Amino acid sequence: MWRELSKLAAVLFLLLLSGCQAQVTDTAAADAGAAVGVAELPRVQTGRLQRKAIVQKTEQPGELQPWLQAEIHPRSGGVVQRVLVDIGDKVQGPAAEESEGQAVAEAGQLLAVLAAPELEDELRQKQALQRQAEAEIGQAAAAVQLARASEHSAEADEAEAAAGRRRIESEVARLTSESRRLAGLAESGAVTQRLAEEALQKLAAAESSLEELAAAVQSAAARRGEARAASVRAEADLKAMEARAESAQADVQRLQTLCGYLQIRAPFSGTVAARTVDPGDLAQAGNGSRAMFRIVETSRVRVTTRVPEADAVQIGAGSAAVVRIPALQQKQFSGAVSRTSWTLDEQTRTLLVEIDLENTDGVLRPGMYASVELIVGQNEQALVVPKGAVVQHEGASVCLVVGADGVLQRKPVKIGL
Repeated sequence: MWRELSKLAAVLFLLLLSGCQAQVTDTAAADAGAAVGVAELPRVQTGRLQRKAIVQKTEQPGELQPWLQAEIHPRSGGVVQRVLVDIGDKVQGPAAEESEGQAVAEAGQLLAVLAAPELEDELRQKQALQRQAEAEIGQAAAAVQLARASEHSAEADEAEAAAGRRRIESEVARLTSESRRLAGLAESGAVTQRLAEEALQKLAAAESSLEELAAAVQSAAARRGEARAASVRAEADLKAMEARAESAQADVQRLQTLCGYLQIRAPFSGTVAARTVDPGDLAQAGNGSRAMFRIVETSRVRVTTRVPEADAVQIGAGSAAVVRIPALQQKQFSGAVSRTSWTLDEQTRTLLVEIDLENTDGVLRPGMYASVELIVGQNEQALVVPKGAVVQHEGASVCLVVGADGVLQRKPVKIGL
């Protein structure tokens, strides 16, 4: 029996004294008061519904953090010899330079120098072992060449003996044939028996020479096998020496790297925010030790804030943001959300939000407090009434409207932004 909300004539804006009870227009109230003998009812204002763009925002406290920051710990322990920078100093990080058409990495600025004599002594020892291993490689290589030469010589002797045996085998075959022919002729009386016997003697001498050459071939083959085994052993020794030299070289490189860590350098360009060492201090290696320096990079800063769960679902990368810095007389910086943690913190049920701001002039300093305003909702064609015109009745949101007959009616409404 209620008319549609779009056909309502007006919305009644209640004053504090009106509460949630029904009110009547000025004329109706006067007539009713006269009839029952009560005081004049309170006056109220009415207004028409409006459509306009509205924006819902949330404002949360934030903090400025450096774009990059690093605590500098020594990788090699030692005694501090020199400290070359102090807090507030600008330092340069590693850079790439062109040298003869190739990119060459330049180390970062030197911050401090440590001394570790025992490390340098160990380096010299490993360098001596490396030189010894390299000399042994030379000896092993010479042994390999000698073994290969012996193997080639044995192969040549074997080949020569085999060739001699084949020659004698041919001679034995010829003499055998000749002896048979002369034996046949001797039986027929064509030649003397003596000539046949001489042929048999020559055959026996050739067969004896064949046996000697066969033994020589076997002996040469044995020497070749020994030479081959010696060559393989020499090559294995050479590989072992090369592996030993590589191990020694790796030890030298490791110690050279550790000695290089005695020079403490800036990991990136920035500002020295903290210094905790002086010459003569003992700097110990490892993250568990005290940091020597803290370097921050502030050409850009991160503004971090935490958004409550109710508004977190409306915030994402690209959401508009306004950052105000109380220490800079509420100076305002416009930006956008760069990234969020996406998940909410289990303890606070808030979403971590980061906003990146350029800081080339150095006005923004890490550690400053900030007030961050984020847009969490927007409606270009919202149906709008003053907040006080919406009241709660029996657990529902309602507005009091003036009907066509001048009587107030409760109309349920759905709350937007």
